[in-house]
Amino acid sequence: MMSKKRSLTWFILWWILLQFLLEVVNSQVKLLQPQKRISHTATFINDKLYILGGESLSTDPTIEEITQNEFFYLDCSESFNTMNLTWNFLSNIGIPSRWAAASVKGGINNYTLFLYGGFSSLKNDLNLVYTYDTQNSSWNIPNINEYNITNKRSLGAIIDYNGKMYLFGGTSDELGVSNDMIILDTINLAFTIGSFTNAPSARFYYGSTLLPNQNIIYFGGNDGINILGLDVVKLYKKK
Repeated sequence: MMSKKRSLTWFILWWILLQFLLEVVNSQVKLLQPQKRISHTATFINDKLYILGGESLSTDPTIEEITQNEFFYLDCSESFNTMNLTWNFLSNIGIPSRWAAASVKGGINNYTLFLYGGFSSLKNDLNLVYTYDTQNSSWNIPNINEYNITNKRSLGAIIDYNGKMYLFGGTSDELGVSNDMIILDTINLAFTIGSFTNAPSARFYYGSTLLPNQNIIYFGGNDGINILGLDVVKLYKKK
């Protein structure tokens, strides 16, 4: 009889301990959920969706600082529950603090994240481009040709099949809202300026996509005064 009571006691203690451990695990999982944000970058490389920085929706400056310095990814190589995503957080050592930047997948082997422009919370951060090597998990500042390129934000980035990153329009302190085309060759690390012929009107926060024929289509956005409709579509024909 005493043996049964002792077994029951141990079972109850074991069950309580198990519940406690589950609560600890669940609390840790909740802590690893990213903060809500806008103006972050999302880059898909080798079945992983990398999320960098952004601007917090909270008015708490501490949370805002955390959001700007977060770097994590979602592993898309396996099935996942969209209601309970498992995010994998990466080290924030050396990462650029950015929001409203632009990013693409590029480089010689097509596994490097290229980050251009955007706002920075660090006044002494004057670097225009950063790269993240997904193979060795390291951030770098590439040595790109000395070209007079303005740091812009709130613009989209398109990468073509030749590793060229197309950056249209956006906003900057120097130019305001613009409609120029900046092209970064992510393989040879060189900037050039694209044609202004028949360029869309100046805008930011627009939509863009690369077509099968390698041309780029632009639509919508904001010209600094008005929201632009989707009835006017512009096509950028690459040479």
